[in-house]
Amino acid sequence: MWPSATRSLRRRAAEVATVTAPAGGGIQTGSRRFPQLDGLRAVAALSVVATHAGFHTGRSTDAGPFAPFLARMDFGVTIFFLLSGFLLYRPFVAAALAGRDGPAVRGFYWRRALRIFPAYWLATLVTLATVGPYRPSLGDWLRYLTLTHTYVDQRQNVALTQMWTLVVEVSFYAVLPLLAALTLRPGQPAHVLVRRQALLLAGLALGTAGWAWVVRSRAVAGGGRPLLWLPAYLDWFAIGMAFAVASCALRHPGWPRHGRLRLLDRAADDTGTCWVIAGLLFWTATLPLAGPRDLSGLTTWEWFTKHYLYAAAAAFLLLPAVFGDPDRGVLRAFLASRPMRFLGEISYGVYLWHLTLLTVLADVLGFNLFQGGFAKLYPLTVAAAVTVATASYLALERPLLALGRSSRVSAEPSTVAASPPSTAAQQN
Repeated sequence: MWPSATRSLRRRAAEVATVTAPAGGGIQTGSRRFPQLDGLRAVAALSVVATHAGFHTGRSTDAGPFAPFLARMDFGVTIFFLLSGFLLYRPFVAAALAGRDGPAVRGFYWRRALRIFPAYWLATLVTLATVGPYRPSLGDWLRYLTLTHTYVDQRQNVALTQMWTLVVEVSFYAVLPLLAALTLRPGQPAHVLVRRQALLLAGLALGTAGWAWVVRSRAVAGGGRPLLWLPAYLDWFAIGMAFAVASCALRHPGWPRHGRLRLLDRAADDTGTCWVIAGLLFWTATLPLAGPRDLSGLTTWEWFTKHYLYAAAAAFLLLPAVFGDPDRGVLRAFLASRPMRFLGEISYGVYLWHLTLLTVLADVLGFNLFQGGFAKLYPLTVAAAVTVATASYLALERPLLALGRSSRVSAEPSTVAASPPSTAAQQN
């Protein structure tokens, strides 16, 4: 009798443990994986490489049929920002719905610092020391190494122009725990949380529109640098945050079976349609209504058109990777394939190093600026960037990621399972 009773109690305890903390509460976030997000990260990184190779060779500004698409491959940055909003905000939302405090702020900042700065410092030090048309001053070194270079007027190293996005990312990391602390309450009902978050995210989107409108109106007089700051892109992060809120709410046991958010799961399972819509939106962004393809300035209307088309296209691209059945569909399988996941794991290094390597390769192999050669320069740059990024990941990034995870386990064991256990979540 006693052994039977003991086994029964153990089974009951195991059943309770699957729907309560610490495994993410009734949301069961610990059991949900997002393997497609690694593939999307790879797509984003390779897209950014393509747009820079297209610009250097002149292929993004010529009359060729692919030129408009190459010119808009900076769309990869939009994907990165949405992914950050989703992956980093989801643990805070999951914890709130499970009745727990979110990730410790100090640990959150520590892991973000480990993820971003060591690999960034290495790439920046090498680039400033070896590549560029001028010898950097002490101020140049300090501003680049502290990711404050977009806040002041200074000479730009041509092999580091992509690093403005990291300034935006780090700024987002700084404010995210504050937004969570102000708007998320542990144990609040799911419908209350969703409503409060909708107000927050709408406010962020309106804030971006207002900021960009003011900056664009002043940009006519030469003041467009604030468009490289976080307020100009908060709405992109907000879309990812909205997906995080919706994905957690949909897996909460108290959420209605026929609530409107369930449409996201149904729409996501039609992966082909989602990606066709994303493709059409991206194609629209290649048209002249979204501005010129060279470095000439955009009008206010063109800036907003391009900005919102990118946002909508990225949202439809991300939708099937977050909602619905992750094992359904050929496109999902492609994104979750081993090669794509590997490229996603090393994508940060690809992003950091590709312009340095592109500049060196173009100089050594004689690819003169705007004189063609995309079909050779792009694959060579990708191959070199993947090689260097793999070395960076194995020797530097992965050990630091393990250090960040171990510190998380020791410092906040109840929140580990709240974040998506996919490689994408660990890398980001």
